[in-house]
Amino acid sequence: KKTQITAIRAITAWFGRLLYDVMALFCAMTILFYLYYEEESQSRGLGAFVLPLVLIADIFMFWVGAAYHLDRIAPLIPALQSFWMKIHVPSMFVAYANFYISAMAGLAYLLKDRAVKQGGFLRDRLPSLEILERSYSGSIAFGFLFFTVGTILGAVWAAKAWGGFWSWDPKETWALIVWLNYAGFLHARSQKNWHGRPMAWWALISLIVVTICFIGVNLFLGGLHSYGKL
Repeated sequence: KKTQITAIRAITAWFGRLLYDVMALFCAMTILFYLYYEEESQSRGLGAFVLPLVLIADIFMFWVGAAYHLDRIAPLIPALQSFWMKIHVPSMFVAYANFYISAMAGLAYLLKDRAVKQGGFLRDRLPSLEILERSYSGSIAFGFLFFTVGTILGAVWAAKAWGGFWSWDPKETWALIVWLNYAGFLHARSQKNWHGRPMAWWALISLIVVTICFIGVNLFLGGLHSYGKL
């Protein structure tokens, strides 16, 4: 048991170095998927909401790199040299990128809807309400698919690495909360025919839940997935 505890502590300490890489991967994924949605909608208006979010992540990434020297390349520890990491981690970051884009599309929808009703320069600057609703709903559906796959792959990897599919680690618990949140969104949209402002608010407020799962747990709650303890 002492050996297992020592190994977990070693993994947790090494994960602190991954924070810089995690933020770099998140920024890259978000930009790539934003470009896809921009091409699909033939409008750059959503970029005014998505790109500042990426800028904040970039600033945070460079700060932790400079302040904590986390930008230095280091080889993976043996516990992470696994086939499962190559498919679990990308799946989760595809989901995170789409969830963040959906939140920004939801915010754009709310501002566009207000501009249409009350007037304002955003009325002509942003894509139509139909395009924005399709953007936040489609990105949530796509992200939910990859989040589900990534969570299942993570459980399989945990069973092989730690001997159990689920341990109620803080990261796992919040992943379940995120999954239930977006499952509720998709259910309300498909079965209850909810649409418009309520769903846009849901997409936007979900940003809080995703942020806690993505980075908040790692910074403040620790656990086996604590790659960001500063």
